[in-house]
Amino acid sequence: MKRIRILAVLVLMVFLMTGCDALIELPEELKEEEVQKTDLKKTEFEGPDEKAKAPRGAKVALVPAQASLSGCIVPCEAIQEVGERYDWDIQMFDGKGTPDEENTAIMNAIAWKADIIITISLDARSVQQGIQAANTAGIPIVSGSNGTDDPNPRLNLEKEGLVDFLYDVGPDYRALGTAMAEWMESHRELSGHVVIYSCPGSYSVEYFEDGLLAGLEQTELSVDGQLQKFTFEQMGDELNRMVIGYVTANPETEFIFLPFDPAAVSVAEALETAGIQDVKVCGVLGNQEMISLIRQGTVAACTAAYDNVYLGYATADQAIRVLNGQELAAPRGENLPYQIIDIQSLPKEGEAWAPNMNYKERYYELWD
Repeated sequence: MKRIRILAVLVLMVFLMTGCDALIELPEELKEEEVQKTDLKKTEFEGPDEKAKAPRGAKVALVPAQASLSGCIVPCEAIQEVGERYDWDIQMFDGKGTPDEENTAIMNAIAWKADIIITISLDARSVQQGIQAANTAGIPIVSGSNGTDDPNPRLNLEKEGLVDFLYDVGPDYRALGTAMAEWMESHRELSGHVVIYSCPGSYSVEYFEDGLLAGLEQTELSVDGQLQKFTFEQMGDELNRMVIGYVTANPETEFIFLPFDPAAVSVAEALETAGIQDVKVCGVLGNQEMISLIRQGTVAACTAAYDNVYLGYATADQAIRVLNGQELAAPRGENLPYQIIDIQSLPKEGEAWAPNMNYKERYYELWD
């Protein structure tokens, strides 16, 4: 069985490296595992209930931190979908992953004379020039996917003499971290030893880790008290070697947590190639690559997912309220749904996880 799983992963890697979109035929043993899923329970819409009529013809500027990343572009595409319904003039200005380019993108959105600027995954501290310029121009500038507003702690940048976005829409990262700890406890099969890899520099990562550590304290799992830190630049071969070295030196390790799926995918594939299989790799985001490895029964065991399309709709909802001069909805994150995805709760093949409810229609009822 292990040999079959390794073969499946290697086949997947070949297709990913060649950019092919062809379907991969899985062995019968893995097909049987694939159907061992629990039915998704119908969930209730817990977003706002106060109507906010969407203005027609608004000029909306989108500034993703880096348009090539799915976590940035999917909320933008959701906002574009909303805009098509209400004849918005939407222009995207790519931040290209650096503070200089992000500030330039905001300045270009101001020059375009946007009615509102919606940023995705931009750190307010890094784009002070852009935020201040937008404020001076009288253009509201808002945020999504940072985790820096209700239900997460609201930053108090004013005390530092800095300015912040009007709001940020994001999931409850601490609750999501706690849910991950509960998943680990319920899926313990061996020693229960947990190692946490951390990539400092993001509030969402920090708050998720707060919830994870607090949740783990309530379990009987054994947790390495020292966070294993890495940087974005170390993702790939260097991080893979770090993790393999740790597991080799600590063979009792059962759970390996990484703060986002691109790192978790790379590590899971490296562990499989190295023949290390008595571990469970856990990630965050719910991206297609991680879900694919979970589906195949590899060491990739689970991912903490939230719906980035919902995030885009919720960000658009708050933007509509700003344009209308209405009060913002509370919580700012509009109760963005989340779930720990494992072999028992996989979405349909080729699809991202989404809550089992028609939230788009509920939002349109508020905006039409």
